[in-house]
Amino acid sequence: MPERPGPERSVADWDGLAREWDLWQGLPQRPTLWWRDDDAVDVTASLEELRRSARVPVALAVIPMALDRPLQPRLGAYLADWPGAAVLQHGVGHLNHAAEGAKKSEFPPTRPSSEIELALTVAGNFLRETLGSCVLPVLTPPWNRIGEPALALLPRLGFRGVSRFDELPYAGKASPATQFPRFREINTQIDVIDWRGSRGFVGEAAALGRLAAHLAARRRGSVDPKIPTGLLTHHLVHDTATWRFLDKLQDWLAQRGGLDVFQDPRELWPPL
Repeated sequence: MPERPGPERSVADWDGLAREWDLWQGLPQRPTLWWRDDDAVDVTASLEELRRSARVPVALAVIPMALDRPLQPRLGAYLADWPGAAVLQHGVGHLNHAAEGAKKSEFPPTRPSSEIELALTVAGNFLRETLGSCVLPVLTPPWNRIGEPALALLPRLGFRGVSRFDELPYAGKASPATQFPRFREINTQIDVIDWRGSRGFVGEAAALGRLAAHLAARRRGSVDPKIPTGLLTHHLVHDTATWRFLDKLQDWLAQRGGLDVFQDPRELWPPL
């Protein structure tokens, strides 16, 4: 689960989102989105609710080797029957290796690169053996953190991309991995959970504010307009208000022109 450095700083309502959406009309790019959901390891009632709720493709960030929640083989058969689902590698065991007092990270700068390389390789092989071809070569680091040495290591390990979380204010950033032209960082920006407060739904004003703010940053060129805006969910902790918002957002988008604005993760990180 992610950590947040402070409260949301942007709010909006549905009318505000509509105004931003309308500003995209006539532009070369569309206001595209994508959906990432974290922490899956098994077929649960919450995962089945996510499948029912999602009328668009979803990238499931699956933990390969969590000691307290082992990856279940039945998840592979379940995902094989879910055409809209793809899998990203959610770290190794979702364990904190940061120094005492530092922010949580499984891949902090202080962890030896040789240890990280071995752990990622073993976990990735196990994930593909268990879940099959739905696994994409993309890393989602736990707590959305990864040190620069580990980030630069990813392309050499066969990863095609990484997905983290962008905080407000949205702005472009460079990383050591950008030297690899086929490596893509595609992050999320709209977390629907209030981790530092109620740990329930963050509320429409905050969720829509983040969505409108990132779309505006793309439209103005503050960030790459071709990179889709990311919705981040955690199916295991959703309350009724969270599920209701996800349904409402999809209904709104369908009425504004179609749910095809949600991009398939397999298109975001296509095969070489």
